[in-house]
Amino acid sequence: MTFAELGISPEILEAIEVLGFEEPSPIQQQTIPPALRGQDVVGISHTGSGKTLAFTIPALEKIDPELQVPQVLCLAPTRELALQISREVDKLALFLDGVSAAPIYGGTSFGPQLAALRRGTPFVVGTPGRVMDLLEQGELRTDKIRMLILDEADEMLDMGFAEEIDRIVAALPQKRQTLFFSATMSPAIRSLIGQLSADPEEICIERPILTVPTCEQVVYEVLFSSRIEVLSRLIEMGRMKRGLVFANTKRVVDDIVDGLLSRGYSVDRLHGDMPQTLRERVMDSYRRGNLKVLVATDIAARGLDIDDVDVVVNFELPREPEDYVHRIGRTARAGKRGRAVSFIGRRDFSLLGRIERFIGTRLQRERVMTADIVEQARREALVDEIIDQATQTENEIPEELRDIKLPKEQIARAMFELLCRRDSRELQAIPEDRPMHRESATPATRERKEPGDTTTLFLNAGKMLRIRPKDVAGLLYNEGGVPRGSIGDIRIFMKHTLVDVSQDVASLLTKRLATCSLCGYEVNVREDRGHADTPAPLRNGRRRISGRSKREREINRRSSPPPRRRSARTGSVHTPAETPFYSKFSRRCDRN
Repeated sequence: MTFAELGISPEILEAIEVLGFEEPSPIQQQTIPPALRGQDVVGISHTGSGKTLAFTIPALEKIDPELQVPQVLCLAPTRELALQISREVDKLALFLDGVSAAPIYGGTSFGPQLAALRRGTPFVVGTPGRVMDLLEQGELRTDKIRMLILDEADEMLDMGFAEEIDRIVAALPQKRQTLFFSATMSPAIRSLIGQLSADPEEICIERPILTVPTCEQVVYEVLFSSRIEVLSRLIEMGRMKRGLVFANTKRVVDDIVDGLLSRGYSVDRLHGDMPQTLRERVMDSYRRGNLKVLVATDIAARGLDIDDVDVVVNFELPREPEDYVHRIGRTARAGKRGRAVSFIGRRDFSLLGRIERFIGTRLQRERVMTADIVEQARREALVDEIIDQATQTENEIPEELRDIKLPKEQIARAMFELLCRRDSRELQAIPEDRPMHRESATPATRERKEPGDTTTLFLNAGKMLRIRPKDVAGLLYNEGGVPRGSIGDIRIFMKHTLVDVSQDVASLLTKRLATCSLCGYEVNVREDRGHADTPAPLRNGRRRISGRSKREREINRRSSPPPRRRSARTGSVHTPAETPFYSKFSRRCDRN
């Protein structure tokens, strides 16, 4: 099917041809004909399916160029998406005299937006908050609105715009056409559809393969504190000519940008706290290639139209699998190859599993690249750049080098070494570089050690002091400073705790933690000598608990031991994989 078969006017068809669209997508094929007939439409389709043209074309067909008042109102969840829709409208209206779009969004001055409305722009695209403000001020006329469009409605509801949408709809004429687009069909979406339209035509486009084969997806298990360094190594390897890094919070975005700037990279940020003018300036710089890396949150990057992104990095995994698909969809576009890299910690294994089940693909696990690997890749990338430059320029030797009486091979070798040293950055050491850590760097390679490879440590604190496995692990990792994967089973008894650790770190732990503090109590750590969990001797009618802290002695005076439900000699066994608190603890350790 072609666009001409859909009944589109010649002016819009000519603009479509100029834009290079050859045939309509499934959502466009099924949405445009009923929308042109004046029916209400509910389109359920994934991001990137061509929904913008599916509602923009019918909207432009409904506009009367002679009537210079708002005739179409489109609501979008973010400023970036509103701007993108406005640009698409202006492109499709290239051959329609007097038809243009006015983007209306917050975070910027009212002046230009008010001027556009007062000129009588027929197509208004805005975010619910700013549209509501202009309605209350009487600056936005709604009496001639013929069509209401809601794009990414599920996002608008998730962002808390339900009340604004209700108030905007109440201000519109009852006799109007409504086009409604969403990626999901939740009960909240169904309820909103019922409020907007009585008998809409529902069009549901099945989600295709969520990830393209030209996008290589890899995972690095890396501590949170090491991630900026690992990101820097990805840049150093020369594989990131234009990178897009995603984080979940604005604070993490700022930390990433500050860390990369301190290392000398051209990078900038994009998040909701930035003024709109600054955000537009950052995007222009990124599109022109002045920035090597852009770091953004999901909300700030929603709706961005960016081409030629070769690497997408999930500095943190998104909370929803759909957001993962949306993130990595920024690379490997139009048949080009791309790469999606995700950083995970131990707390992310369940979320990673959800993402893999959602996309139907198992992500490739890779070890963090060492300094030697980075250096080799950096040299190879430099060779590629030299070859590209050599093929694009003349083969004449520069005049400055003609008088040098040295073999060409020797000069080339010297210049290559100079370039390597000039462009290189000294890598920072991270725990993932240590051999012990690298052996347990991924779930696929992590194996339980044999009994002979471990040593059991004894801590004189247990259940009576309400000690938990995550407290013990936190003490050994944070205070002991041992690499991740060195600790095995943690067995907590009534008055003491036994911990299996690697032989390589046992002496280090006993030396550093001979006397330390655990949950406010003074405890001692030493190698286990076969201590049994037998009752401590009575002293003045009370059992004495090992330890010397003042708080512990006060507990012994004021409270009796809790009842024993299990044998004190048997105890309870906790392993990191079985402990529900372990993921939370790992996150705390990673950030420390």
